[in-house]
Amino acid sequence: MNVAPSFIEELRHSVLALHKALLDAQRIRYEREHGRISTSGEFLGLVLEHPSFAWLRTLSALIARVDEWIEEQAEKPAGELPDLVAALRSLIARDGGHATFSAPYWEIVDEVPAVLVEHVKLWRLLESTR
Repeated sequence: MNVAPSFIEELRHSVLALHKALLDAQRIRYEREHGRISTSGEFLGLVLEHPSFAWLRTLSALIARVDEWIEEQAEKPAGELPDLVAALRSLIARDGGHATFSAPYWEIVDEVPAVLVEHVKLWRLLESTR
């Protein structure tokens, strides 16, 4: 995969925008069930440790891998980028096979227009590499 640096920046931006939209939506779902989250520190603790947010950690880990790739791209073989793109595509595909991620992900995509918009942007970007 031979991609321009602008693709990498676009990919990172798109994944982060989707992640933020998902966090916002999951926070609303959590607060409906458990009550208001009072501080950003409390929210961060929940994101890192509460089972309600566990499914999102898969996407968080892929974001970390993208960031690592960007930082080390001079040293790493370019071959890892196609693997990251494939992992992202598989994760957000309707039939991606990531049961613990897919069920809550698609519930939110189907219910929250802002998440759907970010999903479509990322999906189109990922598909442009085929």
